[in-house]
Amino acid sequence: MRFSKPALMGAGLGFAMGIAFTVFALFQYDRTETNARDVAITGLLIGLPFSVLIGLAIGGLWSRYMGPNSL
Repeated sequence: MRFSKPALMGAGLGFAMGIAFTVFALFQYDRTETNARDVAITGLLIGLPFSVLIGLAIGGLWSRYMGPNSL
């Protein structure tokens, strides 16, 4: 499967944002309800793939409407 440059850039941006959101979650979780290990695993196994998929979808839409070499 081949992805356009905007789609790959969107996926990369989604990856970076998934990591950033995981780090933010590690600073803000409720210490009486959970622990850092569970927050990190949830962020990396659930949040990160969704961020990458959302970035890939947005990049794909960008590529479709603006052209595959628009970035």
